Amino acid sequence: MAPSGILADTLRLLLSEASLGVRARLAAAMLLVIAGALLSATAPLALKALVDALAAAPAPTGLPPSTLALGGVYLLALCSGRLFTEFRLLLTATAEQGLCARLSRRFFGHVLALPMAFHIGRQSGALVQSLRQASTGCQILIVMLVNGVAPVLVEVAAVLAVLLHLEQPALVLSFAASAAAYLTVCGIGALRLQARARAVSAASLDTHATLADSLINVEAIKCFNAEAGSGERFATASAQLETCWMRLHRQRARTGLAVTATFAVSMSASLIIAAHALGRGTLSIGGFVLVTVYMLQLVRPLEMLGAAARDVAQALEFVRPLLDVLRMPTEAAMQSVAPLRTAAAQGEAPTHHRGARAAVSRLGDAGLSLRGVHLAYEGGPPVLKGLDLEIAAGRTVAVVGASGSGKTSIVRLLLRLVAPQSGRILLGGLPIDALPVGALRAAIGLVPQDTVLFNASMAANIGIGRPGAQRGEIEEAARRAQLHDFITSLPCGYDTQVGERGLRLSGGERQRVAIARAVLKCPQIYVFDEATSMLDSQTEAALLQDLKQVCLGCTTLIVAHRLSTVQHADEIVVLDKGQVCERGSHAALRAAGGPYARLWRAQMGLDPAWHQPARVPASSLGHR
Repeated sequence: MAPSGILADTLRLLLSEASLGVRARLAAAMLLVIAGALLSATAPLALKALVDALAAAPAPTGLPPSTLALGGVYLLALCSGRLFTEFRLLLTATAEQGLCARLSRRFFGHVLALPMAFHIGRQSGALVQSLRQASTGCQILIVMLVNGVAPVLVEVAAVLAVLLHLEQPALVLSFAASAAAYLTVCGIGALRLQARARAVSAASLDTHATLADSLINVEAIKCFNAEAGSGERFATASAQLETCWMRLHRQRARTGLAVTATFAVSMSASLIIAAHALGRGTLSIGGFVLVTVYMLQLVRPLEMLGAAARDVAQALEFVRPLLDVLRMPTEAAMQSVAPLRTAAAQGEAPTHHRGARAAVSRLGDAGLSLRGVHLAYEGGPPVLKGLDLEIAAGRTVAVVGASGSGKTSIVRLLLRLVAPQSGRILLGGLPIDALPVGALRAAIGLVPQDTVLFNASMAANIGIGRPGAQRGEIEEAARRAQLHDFITSLPCGYDTQVGERGLRLSGGERQRVAIARAVLKCPQIYVFDEATSMLDSQTEAALLQDLKQVCLGCTTLIVAHRLSTVQHADEIVVLDKGQVCERGSHAALRAAGGPYARLWRAQMGLDPAWHQPARVPASSLGHR
């Protein structure tokens, strides 16, 4: 996108996020800008009058009151201008902090609302850095527009008005040419700086992504003695960032040299013209001083304008990644279109939104249905191939199969973390893409295979799915998850901090926290994805009995690899390469002697081949 387009989008974003208080402070700052610029532009007039009065004064007999008044006016204009600048900076700083805070909240909320496909392809460290860069870019933009561009425009206009009053067309032409030269040089420099700033932004995102990735996986790095390799990757990324910054600063220096050369030529031309006018008597000594002061005064705002152009070009490139993220449609936005497309594909009328909301409230009385579902992840082979699965209301169905057969993909489809290429998923007879995403997920209690914990207390981690839950309710959920006794044995009990990603807990303890989360949620549908894979046999047996009571009368989907956890299911579905190869009860499938029976014998140790290790030829060792 062109710089003008990015600038327009950024200004619209800032305007939309500016609260009434922020707008009031920025408006007050702009008034101070105009007042300060006018004072700065007209103060030399008082200096000119003072110099002319002193030059015309007779022998030293004391200064007349009018001359002293001119000196006072000049001093008052200078002091007032500086005072206005200080207040302007205060107003601008408080406004930009409030604006950046609102912008951060909007970005965070938008990122959380984006579909899972976005997060799979992004690194969290890069997202965090893009927000930090954008905040810096917005601060630079606000400062430059309020403190750089606006006062320069007002001051230049006032200076030109005064010069026209002096009736010196050559000086006016010289000043206009100087301004045009400055703007040209600074504009070219800003365009060249933009590419350098874009490279800095990309390298910075990559560096912080590498850093965050290493810190998140520090346990694996230590276990595999990979500190040196991780250090080399970060060193490479940071060296690239350093190179990009050096190129950026060199470009800024080249632009600065061009601006200095423009200043030298402009100043020389103006002094020559003013001296010539003074020699002809068309310009007084005070006028010569005024022209000199104005030239210096004009150069300063033009240099500020050039610096603003350079900084704005850099700031826009820092904001670009954030704008790219904010342009991406959220799940809610995608949902408003999906039901229409689904209905059109099926040749049906679109589901009314009110009916969809009503269906969510009665999910406990409705079943789950997958009909002809095909799923393939981007760039990969098909995972599910025309899958048909029915779970009647209040029934328990287990899905088993070898790794890679598509079990976990069913869970992701149900939660709408991914979307199928074809087929339909129904709850209560309605397509799930016609249901509000938040209400759908609130109705589902998920116990995932990999439990993610926050660096917070045990109570906070259990209560994350049900904000406002009472401590007694949290403790009861922990009891049902066989976790209460462990928590009470900790020094701080339910207030114990679990550490980043729950590293202070074992895998089984983290899994029981996930079960407690689901129990506390009191959902209409339970989904267990390898919910007891990290528990010992004794705890697993006790927990399964509790889970049977918890799920009694609820629609339940169990995804498991260990067949001992699904014997009680009303129906067991066996997947193989994304398709159903057999289904039935535990007893019926064992008696059938098919894939399920073979898996059962292997896991129970009844199949000798299951324990027979593969022999590796000795000649192949050491040559892999």
